[in-house]
Amino acid sequence: MVIKAKNLQDAEELLHSGINKVELAYDIGSDDFFRLATRWCDRGARITKGHQHFVVQIKGMAIPPNN
Repeated sequence: MVIKAKNLQDAEELLHSGINKVELAYDIGSDDFFRLATRWCDRGARITKGHQHFVVQIKGMAIPPNN
C-alpha cells in the first residue's frame, strides 16, 4: 500500500513513522529531492518514478534469529 505525502515534511514524518512506501504526491523541487534522497538512500531506501510522482520505498530489515 502506498501512502501519499503532500509536502516534504509530510514525507519525512511518514518515513520516520515506519511507513515503507511513500508517494511524493506533489511537485518536489530539486533541493528537496536531493535532501530526501541523501537522507533516505543512505538508510537503504530506493526512489523510483511512478506514473505521476516519485515513490520512496524502504526495504524491511531482516532481523536475524536469536540463537
